[in-house]
Amino acid sequence: MYQGYNQVEDVIRAGKTVVFFIDDDQVIRPEDIGSIKEIKRIANEFRAEIYEIELTAQFRCSGAEGYVNWLNHMLHIEESANFDGWERGDFEFKIFNDPNKLREAIKEKDVAGEDARILAGYAWNWTSAREGNQNAEVKDVKIPEFDFKMPWNSRSVGTTWAVDQSGIDQVGCIHTSQGLEFDYIGVVVGKDLSFNPETMEFETDPNEYKDSLGKRGLINDPKELNRFVRNIYKILMTRGQKGCYVYFMDKDTEEHFRSHLPKMK
Repeated sequence: MYQGYNQVEDVIRAGKTVVFFIDDDQVIRPEDIGSIKEIKRIANEFRAEIYEIELTAQFRCSGAEGYVNWLNHMLHIEESANFDGWERGDFEFKIFNDPNKLREAIKEKDVAGEDARILAGYAWNWTSAREGNQNAEVKDVKIPEFDFKMPWNSRSVGTTWAVDQSGIDQVGCIHTSQGLEFDYIGVVVGKDLSFNPETMEFETDPNEYKDSLGKRGLINDPKELNRFVRNIYKILMTRGQKGCYVYFMDKDTEEHFRSHLPKMK
């Protein structure tokens, strides 16, 4: 909702001492401005003293740092010594062959009193409120071969879909889940993320990624677009404190992940 020219500059100008907590791997759109590089550039313009501190521990996913490192490695975000997995007791990660089974598993957690939600990458169009989709009336997230249909989260409920009981029957996206945490999350990985087994690299077809602002200016920069998409899935797959259940649309991506699961301790 920021309406100024440069938010980092405005923040630095506003305080004698300013503290930024930054994770460059959570940048998801070209317009996201708060990178370490940008902060340093503006701080130097104002001749501010810069103190850089690295936080070496994290408490996402109940502190299962091995899982987060493994995920970084699997998504080619950052190389890690945890390429062969993590201690099973720290965090539950499960791949489903059927998105309906994933939905059933998440609903079972919800019934059992756990905070549980389904999330997905922005790989499906989102019918506008003008077209009659103000309160999750239209089931935009579809996987026809499994007769799987769910609506994106309600615009009427807004970000409170995470705690609204109707939210269990809706799919959250990156923009309504970034920064939130649940006990269990189910993530549907769309066709916007594919793995090429020949090059051993991830790819993104711009036509499969439906966030128009997220790909603006990147049609001719597929590597940068793919970096944003990988960041998005890393964020989605770290929203759970106890577990993450996943369904992959692209079977080469699924095989890439599955091939490392047997090595887990």
